[in-house]
Amino acid sequence: MSKKIINMPDLTAKNAIDFCYNDYHVEDYDEVVFDHQYLGTVEPFGMLLVGSKIRNLVKKNKNIEFSDINFKEKEYAAHMGFFQSVYQDYGKKPGEAAGSSKYVPITLLKVKELKLESYERKEEVQETIERKSTQLAKVLSQGKKNLQEILAYSIRELIRNIVEHSTSETCWFAGQYWPTKNKVEIALLDEGVGITQALGFNPNLTINDDRDALLLSIEPGISGRVFKHKGKMRGQTNSIWDNSGYGLYVTSKICQEGGNFLICSGCYALAINDKYHRFFETNFKGTAIRMTLNTSRLNKFSTHLINDIVSEGERSARTNADKSVITASKVSRILNILEEDKK
Repeated sequence: MSKKIINMPDLTAKNAIDFCYNDYHVEDYDEVVFDHQYLGTVEPFGMLLVGSKIRNLVKKNKNIEFSDINFKEKEYAAHMGFFQSVYQDYGKKPGEAAGSSKYVPITLLKVKELKLESYERKEEVQETIERKSTQLAKVLSQGKKNLQEILAYSIRELIRNIVEHSTSETCWFAGQYWPTKNKVEIALLDEGVGITQALGFNPNLTINDDRDALLLSIEPGISGRVFKHKGKMRGQTNSIWDNSGYGLYVTSKICQEGGNFLICSGCYALAINDKYHRFFETNFKGTAIRMTLNTSRLNKFSTHLINDIVSEGERSARTNADKSVITASKVSRILNILEEDKK
C-alpha cells in the first residue's frame, strides 16, 4: 500500500496560505498521514484555513485512508477543536469548549440554523447576526468598550457577507486574545463561491483575476447588493440593511489603524497594514478573513472611528456609483501610495 506523509507546519497565517497553495497530489496514494510532530504555534486563522483544506482533501478522495500521528500532545489545538474539525476523534468538538475572556474556540455556524433562529425569534436574520456578533465581541474585548464596538461591527459585517453573498452553508470562526502580546485576532471562513464570483453580480465591475476581486472587495459600496446601473439603483429594498458593502472596507481600514488585515480567496491572499500591502499565492475556493488589532493602540480606536471611516467610504462610494465601469486600479494605486509613504 502506497503511503504519503504530510508534515504539518505551525498554524500561522503565512504557513496556512502556503499549505493551501500546495496541491499534494494525494490521489496517487492509498493512504495519507498528517504528521503533527513539528506543530508548535497555533493561531485562529491558521486553524480555520488548514482545517478547510484538509476537509476538502478528505471529501474529494473518499477512496483514500486519511489518518494523523504525533498529535495527542498538542493540547491547545485539541482544546480549540482543530482535530475534531478535520475528522480526528480527539480533543473538543468545534464549539464544545466553553471559551473564556481570552479565546473563542473553533465554532461552526450553520446558515440554515441561523435563519431558523431568526424566524423563531421573529427578527431579521441581520438582527440575529448582530446579537451573536456582540456576544463574541464581549468575549474578546476585555471589558474595553471601544474595542468591543469595533469587534462587534466587524464580526457582524463579515458574517453578513457570508450569509448574503457567499452561498456557503456554513461559517467557521475562532478568536484569541494574547495579553502578553497586546494582540487580539478574529478569523472567519466560509466555503462558498469566493470573492470573484460573489462580485460578479455587479455589471459595473471589471474583474480580470482574483487579485482584482480582492482589491475591489475592500472598496466601499462594492460588495453590497445595491448598486447603480444604467442610471437606476438596482437591488434596493429600502431596508436599514441595504448599506451592506462597507464591511470589508471598514474592517480593513480599522486594521490599518492598529493591526493587520488579511483576506484569502481564490488564487491569492491580500495582506494589509499601515506599512504595506502584499499578495500571496494560494488556492482556496471560499473566503477566509483574519483581522488582528494591537490593543496597546486603543487610543486610536475611538467610538467615532467607525462613523468617520463610513463617512469617508460613503463619499468614495458616491464617486463609484457615478462610474459606468469600476476597476481595481484605483484601490491598487491607493495602496501603493500607502506603501510608498511608509518606506
